[in-house]
Amino acid sequence: MAGGRGDHAWQSLAAALWEALRGDAPLPGRALHGLLRGLAAEPPEAVWHPTGFLVLTVWRTEEGALRLHLWPEGPRERGTPCWPVHDHVWNLRSQVLCGEVESRAYEVVDDPRGEAVLYAVGYGDGRRSCMRRSARRVRVRAQAPQRVGAGERYAVAAGEFHASTVAVGDLAATLAATVDTPRPWPWVVGDGDGPAEVPVERPLAEPSRVVPILRRLTER
Repeated sequence: MAGGRGDHAWQSLAAALWEALRGDAPLPGRALHGLLRGLAAEPPEAVWHPTGFLVLTVWRTEEGALRLHLWPEGPRERGTPCWPVHDHVWNLRSQVLCGEVESRAYEVVDDPRGEAVLYAVGYGDGRRSCMRRSARRVRVRAQAPQRVGAGERYAVAAGEFHASTVAVGDLAATLAATVDTPRPWPWVVGDGDGPAEVPVERPLAEPSRVVPILRRLTER
């Protein structure tokens, strides 16, 4: 399978789900259940995102990727500093599989007297990246939150600033389709007095932390 991660039986299912989700079509239920069962049996690498959720990239093509995002009920690892407001270089459409996700958009406007600064994210080898302070000071205004429950969807366009959160102690999972765009790098809204560079290391999660969540998803 083009761009896939290893020779897993569930990759054809992941490709079908990506096609459906990117086109905003209903997810084929048998494919979703088969994918979740396959992931529970052969879990791919699970990486902590700096804002506190797990990312499992289950399929990739030249156009984009299918990712499973998990917010465990227990402790979540976050980056230091943890700056949640960011944009993407790809278009995103997510379907909530369980729990409730709050997706909030932000208006970010260039302003020399703004209270925040934009950081450009550059990716290195493996799980490393670096946020580099730009000369762009900005003012930020939060929009009304969108609360999305199981079976519902939300979309975030490339270049749109947002943050997704799940209440502490709650379990949530989303299946996300990304579609790449020509944008060169993503931005993160950082503190106005932040350092010139912030190195980021995305730690791996132990399979013992991930597999029980995947098994619970297959039972829903």
